[in-house]
Amino acid sequence: MAASGLAFGALIFSGTVRAESNLNASNSANMSASARLEFRVVVPRILFLSVGTASAMADNATVDQIAFNVPQNAVGNAVPVAATSGTGGYPVTARVVGLGSSVSFTATGSAGGITGGTQSIAWSQIAASSSGTLPHPIIGDGVAGVATNLVATAGVVDKTATWTFNYANTVPLASGSYAGQVTYTAALP
Repeated sequence: MAASGLAFGALIFSGTVRAESNLNASNSANMSASARLEFRVVVPRILFLSVGTASAMADNATVDQIAFNVPQNAVGNAVPVAATSGTGGYPVTARVVGLGSSVSFTATGSAGGITGGTQSIAWSQIAASSSGTLPHPIIGDGVAGVATNLVATAGVVDKTATWTFNYANTVPLASGSYAGQVTYTAALP
């Protein structure tokens, strides 16, 4: 009998989690018993950024290209040139999702602008328009531009937009192909 009591005691104090129980033992006509069960949902902090070709909430290493084709009779005439689709889709789809707090959003252009040979085009010559809830940040030259603060509502940021781009075309340049890259960064403190 002592061994059974020890085994029962070990079961009671083993640290396993049990649901609550309630025993009602009376001769009453209307009896009830209740027991509670606690539920817990753990939501992780998440930060997701997609610009261009993307998979919803998944990694994608594709870097899309936006192209501007300046007409030969319009080089440097200060008439903006709209972007055309390069690789990927155009206009560009962008999304930031952050769970936890507000998100800081920046854009860093390659140092020296968009270069080709010995000449370059300043990042200030590229204008972006945004349709949606995610504004396009200012592009910095080799450093992050001014941060855009994406304010969380109830701890959630979910901003999307469609971006279009124009090249200001205010400076005559030598013929050739000019290239540069912008890195967008979302930061969740």
